[in-house]
Amino acid sequence: MKQIWFLTCITLGLSSGRLHAQPPIDKLPTSDLVVTQRGKLPIILSAPHGGTQKVPDVEERKGEGLVKGGAGFSVAFDSNTDLLLQELSAAIEAKMGQKPYFVYAKFSRKYIDANRPPEIGYENPKAKPIYEAYHQTLAAYCKEVQATYGRGLLLDIHGQGTLRDSIIRGTRDGKTVKLLTDRFGQKAHIGPKSFFGLLAANNIKVHPTTDDGKEMAGLNGGFIVFSYGSQGAYGIDAIQLECGGEYRDKKTIKDTAKKLADTVDAFAKLYLPETPLKKE
Repeated sequence: MKQIWFLTCITLGLSSGRLHAQPPIDKLPTSDLVVTQRGKLPIILSAPHGGTQKVPDVEERKGEGLVKGGAGFSVAFDSNTDLLLQELSAAIEAKMGQKPYFVYAKFSRKYIDANRPPEIGYENPKAKPIYEAYHQTLAAYCKEVQATYGRGLLLDIHGQGTLRDSIIRGTRDGKTVKLLTDRFGQKAHIGPKSFFGLLAANNIKVHPTTDDGKEMAGLNGGFIVFSYGSQGAYGIDAIQLECGGEYRDKKTIKDTAKKLADTVDAFAKLYLPETPLKKE
């Protein structure tokens, strides 16, 4: 199953016309169930699993014949990740003076899973335009950031129950941040000057903590980070943030968002451009 999933990600994330052939950014498809923001920073946020709304005229997915869990079929709810994204966007704007890009789902994962390829992500054809609105917008934002700044950072926000007191990193063991490490070395991915090292310095417990950087199986990066990560055509360094319940509780979300925004700001100063590329 892992090999099939890996090949599916390559096929859909890097060469499929479904993600590359798309309208201009000002003519993207829209949906009341997909919330977007066009930003002014080389930073993109995504949260596909925090929505709760029913999709009209679409029944819940059943996943018949599909492998369940892991990279397969799931309807698990990542509570408050949509709220965390909103708070993080506001905190980044307050800290850095400009808005980040973002895309997040209002639809429930029971109907559409935007962190899976289409074959798993929806079952009813009526869900297809909503799924594509999510991905075409995210793809357009990644392309615009790459064209405007030359590089950027995508943070895909999720929830997990394995380590309630931690945020778990998912980069396919460094694959989705390939350009980051090519430019700046492994220090940008592992250690005190990496995103997760900077996160730990802001008093958030992180995983992994070992020097080899080996990530947790099953939480080491899904369809979104692998589709848009810098090992592929989009050229954006992508990190999946699997947030434990302590960081998604409504009582702690503002504090989590502030610490994440401080981390994003510190990371940006080290590895992201301050201004757009000069046009020839």
